[in-house]
Amino acid sequence: MTRTYDPIPLSDSTFLAFETPNTHMHLGGVALFAAGPLSTPTGGIDIARIRAHLASRLHLIPRYRQRLAWVPLQRRPVWVDDEHFNLHYHVRHTSLPRPGDERQLKRLAGRIMSQRLDRGKPLWEAWVVEGARR
Repeated sequence: MTRTYDPIPLSDSTFLAFETPNTHMHLGGVALFAAGPLSTPTGGIDIARIRAHLASRLHLIPRYRQRLAWVPLQRRPVWVDDEHFNLHYHVRHTSLPRPGDERQLKRLAGRIMSQRLDRGKPLWEAWVVEGARR
């Protein structure tokens, strides 16, 4: 099996170099959406449909299925295909105690963002959070 390496751009390498156990260099954001057609009969979110939709679009962004690797002796990072990619790991599902308020959502977002991304997996996560009151 031939493995292809995709060099990491200097800007991304800089983020990796400056990251420490206490200072994470990843970016994040919070967006509120109405559940609409993705709501379940019990009022929850149909996470299976969300994951299925994302899975159908992943081919458009190959980087989302790649993880970090290091070239031996050169000590430089490259992107390689993750042979063990698991969409369920990257698309997370949780909920706030109902009715979730802005303070609870901010605390959850802060807790999520305070965790370092696992460098053994593609460097992204999407969290679907139920129960946030608009």
